[in-house]
Amino acid sequence: WPLGANPKLGLDFASSIVFTDSIPLAAFLFKPLNVVLPETFQYLGAWIWLCFVLQAYFGFRLLQRRISDRSLCALGTVLIVLAPVVSYRLVHQGYGHIALVSHFLILAALGLYFDERDSARNWSILVCCALLIQAYFVPMVVAIWIASMVRRRLALRDFARQVAIVVGSLGVVAVVSGFASLGGKLFVGDSSVTPENFPYRFRWQPMALIDSATDFSTGWSHVMANQLELFGDVEGFTYLGSGLLLVVLPVVIVALVRKRSGAVSMRDVVIGLGIVGACAVAVPSKAFSTAVAVMLFVAVKTIAAQSIRERRHRALLIASLLLGVYSMTMRPGIGRRTFFEYDLVPVLEQFTQTFRTHARSSWVLYYVIVLALIVLVSTRLPRRLAVGVLVLAVVVSVVDSNPAMSQVRHRFTSQPVWVNQLDDPLWAEVVRGRDSIITYPPLNNDLEGRWIQIEDFVQRRGMATNAGYFSRWSVDTYVRVNQRLHDELRAGNLDAKSLYVIFDPDMWAFLTADPTKFSFIGDIDGYLVVAP
Repeated sequence: WPLGANPKLGLDFASSIVFTDSIPLAAFLFKPLNVVLPETFQYLGAWIWLCFVLQAYFGFRLLQRRISDRSLCALGTVLIVLAPVVSYRLVHQGYGHIALVSHFLILAALGLYFDERDSARNWSILVCCALLIQAYFVPMVVAIWIASMVRRRLALRDFARQVAIVVGSLGVVAVVSGFASLGGKLFVGDSSVTPENFPYRFRWQPMALIDSATDFSTGWSHVMANQLELFGDVEGFTYLGSGLLLVVLPVVIVALVRKRSGAVSMRDVVIGLGIVGACAVAVPSKAFSTAVAVMLFVAVKTIAAQSIRERRHRALLIASLLLGVYSMTMRPGIGRRTFFEYDLVPVLEQFTQTFRTHARSSWVLYYVIVLALIVLVSTRLPRRLAVGVLVLAVVVSVVDSNPAMSQVRHRFTSQPVWVNQLDDPLWAEVVRGRDSIITYPPLNNDLEGRWIQIEDFVQRRGMATNAGYFSRWSVDTYVRVNQRLHDELRAGNLDAKSLYVIFDPDMWAFLTADPTKFSFIGDIDGYLVVAP
């Protein structure tokens, strides 16, 4: 207890699987089946499939609330499923972040926002699922939930009841799953969980909406240029996709211009798309991308102004914009340019220390823009013309993003065989009768990936280790444990049930000065091993 507790992973740093960037909800569902599952079973493939299915399901249901024609809803859903921001997470920084592919949570929240029924139960289920899938979705879902309550203008009593139900459910799930295992410091922000010198460089900036490439992921467009970005902007990849930018957006501009002068005709659409196509061929990609950015700004500004003027969904608009502002971190800017920097007030600083990768908060604004563009084309154009535009948008999206999607497909269709490098028979001898492998200093997601080798080795033998991947851990505990290990190694006061792996050259030099104190000391597969 709690259900997410995993004491063998981390030992002194052990808390819960929720801090290992896994998918706790899937882990809890499959845990009872552990006795019948193969030793190397993994659920990530099934989860990826489920994410895209639910992306389509919630996207279609969401569009149905504003578009009556099912064909248009289906085509719009294809564009939502093809959103680069989703597929990119499969190859993020070269390795992917599967839990963050779960963008269907945002679409589900938007669906509840537009649902006229007041369902605290559904909001509770959604918020709790977000917590058990990836906690970064919680602030986004909660922001949409608050916007929905503001939109409905709930009476104080109903407001208090819904808050009590949702927050109470969230608290229970946090305790049961192990989110509370790091104590209140995780939730109020504390330097013992997030170091005071954490750079907070993972920002979003508006040009990311038209930026067709980022680190480890290129080729999302042959036409749109790769924009300059800062190092941390990789987390802010939110390319809207070529279909929306090169087809849907120009038509939306035409529709907005023609709003007062009459219906949009085939001639208007052909002229608009013809101009865009000619510019894409004749104008340098940087200049063309800048022009598209201007069109996008004009469209978003016009749509937002109309929404505010007509008092429609102002709460959602404000929530989306606030999340967008937060996603820029304390250094708002465009491209590689930072306009200014500011210090966060204490309350925001505490929130920031918990959700420190700001850029992800831009995803709500991203989907609001995507949905607005699709709905406008579907409702402002005659049906047949709207179908033609969306079909063209889908084709352009698929063709223009093919190089990037090929990278994604290659990663999941090639069949490399991973082999643990710790294969020397000597390992079996030195771990006999021992129940843990202790690394000094303790490893947490080291760049060389040594924690993966050790983690796989101990897991297959039912052992424990202090090496692993921990998205959050107590810095104070790390300092204390590291010092304790240092003192024990220097004094020769080692645990006979543990095997020690040394990654500190100075400590290794000290230990090898008198090898007679140990039953074994030496190099095994490039790892410096000490057996008491």
